[in-house]
Amino acid sequence: MRRRREELVTRGHWIDRATMARISPLPPPEEVFADWLLSLPPDVDIEAAARQQIELIDRRVNFHPDVHCLRMLLVAVAGEGAWQRSSRNL
Repeated sequence: MRRRREELVTRGHWIDRATMARISPLPPPEEVFADWLLSLPPDVDIEAAARQQIELIDRRVNFHPDVHCLRMLLVAVAGEGAWQRSSRNL
């Protein structure tokens, strides 16, 4: 039987996304995003830094729903979505 990608194997048991979110809560994605943004040096290219974080997320098994939300926030900053920034430092 083939399992869906959104399920995770842990000690021989399959865990779905909802269960993972319930048993392994993460900080709110908006808080993680704000912490990441504030940790960047003043002269960094924010779009490039966001793309780098997206690549890190995409290389890992990211079944937690909050990780998907964080990724979408990064996509908005990376300029890969429909959102257009009004200022270079935004």
